[in-house]
Amino acid sequence: MALIALVIVVVAALSVFLVAVNTNIFENLFKEKLTIAEGDCADVNYIGRYSSNNTIFDTSYKFAGNKSGGTPLKIFVSFDANATSPKTGYTQGMIKGFMQGIIGMNEGQTKTIGPIPPVDAYGVKKLTAGAVFTTQSAAFGINQTVEVINYTSENLTLKWINMTDHSNITMPLFVINNLQSTNQTDYITYLPPAYLWRNSTQIVNITDNDVTVYTTPTKTTNISTKMEQVQFGDILMLIFPNATTASWNNTTITISCFPKVGTNYTLQTQSYTGMLNVTITVVNVTGDRINVSAINDQNPEPQYIDLYKTLTFNRTMHLPRYYRNIPTMYVSVLYEKEIQTAGYSLNALAGEPLTFEVTVEKVYKTL
Repeated sequence: MALIALVIVVVAALSVFLVAVNTNIFENLFKEKLTIAEGDCADVNYIGRYSSNNTIFDTSYKFAGNKSGGTPLKIFVSFDANATSPKTGYTQGMIKGFMQGIIGMNEGQTKTIGPIPPVDAYGVKKLTAGAVFTTQSAAFGINQTVEVINYTSENLTLKWINMTDHSNITMPLFVINNLQSTNQTDYITYLPPAYLWRNSTQIVNITDNDVTVYTTPTKTTNISTKMEQVQFGDILMLIFPNATTASWNNTTITISCFPKVGTNYTLQTQSYTGMLNVTITVVNVTGDRINVSAINDQNPEPQYIDLYKTLTFNRTMHLPRYYRNIPTMYVSVLYEKEIQTAGYSLNALAGEPLTFEVTVEKVYKTL
């Protein structure tokens, strides 16, 4: 009995001591652990490794060796790309396999997720030389099949292939020229307005470097039902609805404009801030020039512009097959969606099974 009484006294004293030192011990012991569910937000630390050789490719820690420093990832756990995070600063910026793996984890838990197969990581097929996809962002207006000739961390080179898949094409407004140039006028090459006649251009010859095409106009009047801009070299002109005609012979096409002085036209054009509605007023028509004033939604002050009245260009033209050294900064903007549609990924981790060691630091429930 004396021994039992002594044990009771010791346990009681120890309990009083523990409570005095740290009142959170018993609270943490019996507190329900928060568990990550879809729709929650969480702070997590992680170490990402290639499953094939255990090499670290990414981590939230500053020092992965002892798991210290750094900043936890603020993640919004959702598979709906259109969903809005309930907590500011939390995003869906992790792969599907990672998101699936942390669902069900408790606050404070550490877990190894993986190996995650490429289909649930950064894609099965990495974009490399030999990959083929279709795009309208090389010769703008033609749906071209292109082959990747070279792809590095710095640039991309494409080649137009399968030209015989086309019967008649609509000529592009412009083609990529040199996106590495510091001069904006060298970025793209503007073409004469053969694109005004849809599906009226035939491919007549193919070499390794270029494609020769020949345009046969289909209209002499009412060439366009809307006002359109034309830029070809130093020539700037407008196609006026019901006031522009075309004529041609075996080698050339001539477009002539004859708008009436005082007539107003509406033009829609793309700007850095979106679409602009521009009102064009014909001020004067001389021998070879048309003078117009232009006001738009953002600037009510009229600008006066001299336009060419007539333009003559060759029916035969040459389109490039190679689009060389497209800087990486433009690749995702111009081609990423089309590359993904073809089943390829731009990510350097594509094709790799991955493993993550994850620690959940904090869970924020949505309800």
